[in-house]
Amino acid sequence: MKFFTSDLHAFHKNICKFTNRHLVTDTENHEEWLVNLWNLQVTSSDLVYILGDVSFGKFEQAKEFLLRLNGQKIVIKGNHDNEQHLNRLVFDKVILTWKLYDEIEIQGVKACLMHYPIASWNRQHYGSYMLCGHSHGMYQGQGKILDVGIDSAYNVLGEHRLFSEDDVVVYMRQKEVYIADSHRKEMM
Repeated sequence: MKFFTSDLHAFHKNICKFTNRHLVTDTENHEEWLVNLWNLQVTSSDLVYILGDVSFGKFEQAKEFLLRLNGQKIVIKGNHDNEQHLNRLVFDKVILTWKLYDEIEIQGVKACLMHYPIASWNRQHYGSYMLCGHSHGMYQGQGKILDVGIDSAYNVLGEHRLFSEDDVVVYMRQKEVYIADSHRKEMM
């Protein structure tokens, strides 16, 4: 199974105050809450794409935090992620790899993965998905775009959790194809 999330913000002292997480946890318990939330959904054989902003902690803190999370992990670098830390996490086999952008398939549909939401993405006019983070559930773009962050899950799914492949597909079924560039529907 594939899962998607972003903006964990482990060891960020104000994340609970800035988001709806304050409804269910506080700064002192935030990392433990994230680990429990994650491990309730993800098994050791699952693959999780983290679309940025993993941790605000020092390298060793981030490493120990990630080691506690089930599954194999691929990170899409966010604005708060340190490239040197990400390289060390790959070297130490804590994460499989990290990228700035990726394209995968979710149940036969192309999905573009990036930390930042963008208005126009590859094969958008054919109904491809854009999965992103960064906006903590505040951005609602046009087309088949979804913020897969923990805070967005609360808004979309009614609880803080990761998005499964099935969650993404069900959500995208209700979204219309939107063409933000020179491509036309008649080209489809």
